[in-house]
Amino acid sequence: MKLKKSIVLTLVAASLALAGCSDYKSSYSATSHIEVFTDDSAEISFGSLQGTEAVKIGEDMKDFSLEYDAELGEGSITVYYDNDGTKKELFKLESGEKADSEIELEAGPVNIILETDGECKEGDFEFKIK
Repeated sequence: MKLKKSIVLTLVAASLALAGCSDYKSSYSATSHIEVFTDDSAEISFGSLQGTEAVKIGEDMKDFSLEYDAELGEGSITVYYDNDGTKKELFKLESGEKADSEIELEAGPVNIILETDGECKEGDFEFKIK
């Protein structure tokens, strides 16, 4: 019984330690929200989204480029990235706008942060590492 209790406490402590590793936290409400993640891509679509959503991709990447394609039906959203410890604006969308481009990044993971200004509707965001 002591061994089981010790293992459970160790697992809880490890979980708490790992939970603090991320620099950015997600805090949002959404409807019709779909996320698809792989090691080198992230796709996020929603019927509505309000708040902040953060994802991390490219854990073991060397120098690479980040390609993105996004569109927003209604609202205002700013997308940031952090590849070197500094949060930088990637692009901003207003109602009915689209964005698609590519940026060069250095080695390491990239955090992608979506921040809404109020409620946004009908969003479709795709990020790929090349």
